[in-house]
Amino acid sequence: MMERMEVSPGDARRGYEPLLRQMQPLYSKFMASGQVRWSAAHDRVAHLAHGWFTRCERSIDAIVVLDATQLAEQAAPIRRSIIEHVLALKWIAADGNAVLGTVARGHAFKATKRRDAVADAGWTSVDLDDMQETIDAIEADERDAHGDSLLHYTQRWRRHGDAHELPGYLAECEKAHPSYESAAAYFADAGGPVSLLTTPREPIWQVPFATTHLLEALLVMRGVFRPRPWKNELGAILDGYRNVTDAVRVQDGLTPVSWPPVRLDEDGPDGTDNSA
Repeated sequence: MMERMEVSPGDARRGYEPLLRQMQPLYSKFMASGQVRWSAAHDRVAHLAHGWFTRCERSIDAIVVLDATQLAEQAAPIRRSIIEHVLALKWIAADGNAVLGTVARGHAFKATKRRDAVADAGWTSVDLDDMQETIDAIEADERDAHGDSLLHYTQRWRRHGDAHELPGYLAECEKAHPSYESAAAYFADAGGPVSLLTTPREPIWQVPFATTHLLEALLVMRGVFRPRPWKNELGAILDGYRNVTDAVRVQDGLTPVSWPPVRLDEDGPDGTDNSA
């Protein structure tokens, strides 16, 4: 069996590991602290924010486990889900409680499609009346439809994402669906006969991806709490992340990043955000 990508002790990428370990307990400790206060703009979507973050965090744990068991190539659908959930957290941080009606309408639409599929398949193990009661209880028709476009990744990305997210998302989609890219890891074509492989040609170390997306998710989640948590912890981790990333780029023959300023100011006494 092919080993995971070997990263030597002297490789600058090793600097991501301690940053990931520092971040992993932050959310669970905060939630157990008894000091959690959701902002007034997010209190009705607290369950969504928590669920999406937890899905993201546990998915990050999963890709690290897959990496340790030489299965990093199979993590593409999980990496895609992580990218999608970080973007969803940006949406919920920006739009707050207004997200609730849009998500409810999407839930009703998807539940209706599942009910119709069950009916078409003729399943007798599922009660269609119960499914319809669930759909009716959502009251989708009574909710504002103006945000429906944001149920789609591309529209959400155009509103709340940045240019650096889309290339990675599209690459993970290609690996997650049957495509040339999903097959390419398992054959080698050097201009001669194609060699068929049972393990991937280029296993990718998952820790840099995991560190990047957990840091981004935590930074976004600060916005739904009042006061905002982890100012000191994430300030130090953010500085370390930038230093490691620049060191990796120099090691790889690239120029350091021109980092945008990020302020982790506390909230004002009235609970408003004072950060630029």
